[in-house]
Amino acid sequence: MTAPAPEALLRAGIRASAAALAGGQVTARALAEAALSRIAARDGVLRCFIALWPEAARTAADRLDRAGHRRDMHLLAGLPVAHKDIFASPERQPSCGVGEPWGEPALPTSPALAAVRATGAVELGALNLAEFALGTTGTNAFFGNVGNPWNPAHCAGASSSGSGAAVGAGYVVAALGTDTGASCRVPASFCGVAGLKPTHEAVSTTGVFPLSWSLDTVGMLGQTADDCAILLAAAQGGPAPSRPAPDPAISIGMPRSYYTEHLAAPVAAAWEAGRAALERAGHRIRDVDVVETAEMRSLIRLIMRTEAAAAHRRLLAERPGNYPLAVRKFFAAGEGLMAIDYVDAMRLRAVRLAEALASTFAAVDVLLTPAVPVLPPRYDAIADAANSAAWQQVTLLAHYTQPSSFMGMPALVVPCALAPEGLPIGLQLIGRPGQEAMLVRAAQPIEAAFRALGATPPGSP
Repeated sequence: MTAPAPEALLRAGIRASAAALAGGQVTARALAEAALSRIAARDGVLRCFIALWPEAARTAADRLDRAGHRRDMHLLAGLPVAHKDIFASPERQPSCGVGEPWGEPALPTSPALAAVRATGAVELGALNLAEFALGTTGTNAFFGNVGNPWNPAHCAGASSSGSGAAVGAGYVVAALGTDTGASCRVPASFCGVAGLKPTHEAVSTTGVFPLSWSLDTVGMLGQTADDCAILLAAAQGGPAPSRPAPDPAISIGMPRSYYTEHLAAPVAAAWEAGRAALERAGHRIRDVDVVETAEMRSLIRLIMRTEAAAAHRRLLAERPGNYPLAVRKFFAAGEGLMAIDYVDAMRLRAVRLAEALASTFAAVDVLLTPAVPVLPPRYDAIADAANSAAWQQVTLLAHYTQPSSFMGMPALVVPCALAPEGLPIGLQLIGRPGQEAMLVRAAQPIEAAFRALGATPPGSP
């Protein structure tokens, strides 16, 4: 039997790569070299990495190879990973995507990043992001816009843009990101990978530079939903979960409202294709009412603006050069908001979650929605801030992802279809708090339908 090529294993999923390592078909050093070779060939265009540590990665891979791979090792042991450059470690404070470090006080070490490192994963570096994790497109004024691996002229999504593109390009098997209202799920949809926003507070955000303390969530990007589940368990300091088994008993809802707004035709077609894939797999599909409204987006932005203004007050005054105009305006808008409005918005989070659990999620187990209403826009189409039509499209990118963040529910995005332009389209699965495993099981038929297309980004193995 021919041994799998290291380049192909980077896109094959964590379990397949771990099995090849344990079976002696590949070495950790070979995987690391394959990843570094791909980065050298393509990252001048994609700009995923802010910091790359090739020698440290080689040393870690060699150490694992000398120790010998065993089947009782963590599934991530020896596999190339990376993290969004917003996590602090003992040896390095993150850049947060800006040019000038903020200095003191230093962030404490991130327990999530430390837990992933403890698995024996081979860390390649720190990944690009929107400045201070605020943005929905993939632009960065300091380190360059992150190119979409399917077409670098198009947005990679934000703010975990580097994480989504690095997984999509086959640089790493999985990457840590963060998600406050969209930031793992939009890159997942745009880059054709899986992106998980876990239940709020499922993973410690200590050591992660804050955007909004009440909403920030450590998120995961992987080749598959199962990869995201494995990375979630690792970030929590636990063992890898068992392989998900098909479960035809899941009841899945198709929302009658909100997620039907602003829907581009290719995205609507992908949504119907996802429904068909789930029906073929034996899942029960029904149309349902949802509690999501435009008010929910206003409330989450009120919370984000208020908390971001507080988090950045000193830095914004001392180092305004770290803040592009759009970021500065967003933070400044939070300074004039009334405390009573912020308190009301925070109170309504629990109210809306209770309503959703008592209505939508009393009728179904999982909600299936589009991930993003539109296809990834071109960077040159959104470069002019005075172009109101283009910026209206930008504001739509988080339309379907922010409500679940507001309510603190887990949400998973997986690729479903390709648009005529050759760009991937993702669908979102939303569940009750703590039900990430059910989302992973529900995603399997959708992922299988996408894999059957045989589509990969240009230049992929």
